[in-house]
Amino acid sequence: MINLELRQALKENLADLNPGDTVLVACSGGADSLALVRAAVHVGNELSLQVGAIVIDHQLQSGSSLVASGAVATAQELGAHPVELIAVDVLIGPGSGGLEAAARDARREAFAKYADQNDVKAILLGHTREDQAETVLLGLARGSGARSLSGMRRIDGLYRRPFLRVSRAVVRSTVEDLYVHEDPHNSDLSFARVRVRDSILPLMEADLGPGVSSALARTADMLRDDADALDQIAATHGLIDDVEVLAKLPRAMRTRIIRRLAAAAGCTMNDLTREHVLGVDSLIVHWRGQGPLNLPGSVNAERAHGKLKFYHASQA
Repeated sequence: MINLELRQALKENLADLNPGDTVLVACSGGADSLALVRAAVHVGNELSLQVGAIVIDHQLQSGSSLVASGAVATAQELGAHPVELIAVDVLIGPGSGGLEAAARDARREAFAKYADQNDVKAILLGHTREDQAETVLLGLARGSGARSLSGMRRIDGLYRRPFLRVSRAVVRSTVEDLYVHEDPHNSDLSFARVRVRDSILPLMEADLGPGVSSALARTADMLRDDADALDQIAATHGLIDDVEVLAKLPRAMRTRIIRRLAAAAGCTMNDLTREHVLGVDSLIVHWRGQGPLNLPGSVNAERAHGKLKFYHASQA
């Protein structure tokens, strides 16, 4: 019998798909992803969806191929079809953002390629309410602003997170009869997310009372609504580069337009910090004749003849 809360969450998340569509669960062999496989196969039968699984071998640890093969076998036993195993190379270097980011980028590239080649309508990810709370806390610690604090979306293009409002405990209670793989990285305190999960959130729950994770997840939903509305308004202004026009806009609008201008010039947005953006904003509201600013991706920004100009450093 499938847990009712998980079943309802999946039916809501997949309601816009059509009978016969193929969806794949990103399956690591961990408890969350196996719970998602089990529930998705059940709901897929109700909705006439083809529910499979895709297992990524990051090749980062000794024996990773055995773990991946085990995940494939369990997904097949749970009724997923097709089940695909893909090995990827995780490239860690300048600009990669570290091991976690590099691994995420490698598997996302593999997901997108496979989905495109096989007409996959959605990739399901097993993130839970606690994962959302961790994301919000990490964004808060980095001072990343409303967009980062808005956390993860339940539907984000190809990717879907049906369990984002469901507690981790409820999700994991549905696979207590299965062997699940515990990724060693999930207990490695060198990762900030693990420290938040194992130390900070439990401490907050103990000192502030139960419900902190739920409150953080609700906060993410509200901030996402606000950030989406501001982004939509900023988009209606287009790529304004006239500094007099920009100066009359609220800073929340200006900074969003600055980001759009920087992206259009080839700036690497993952590396563009608020300090970068405020530096460009100073060319608008605190103009003292200062020279070009260096932005990530070898992009420069400067003010000239009443305009903001973004260009690649090689064009200087």
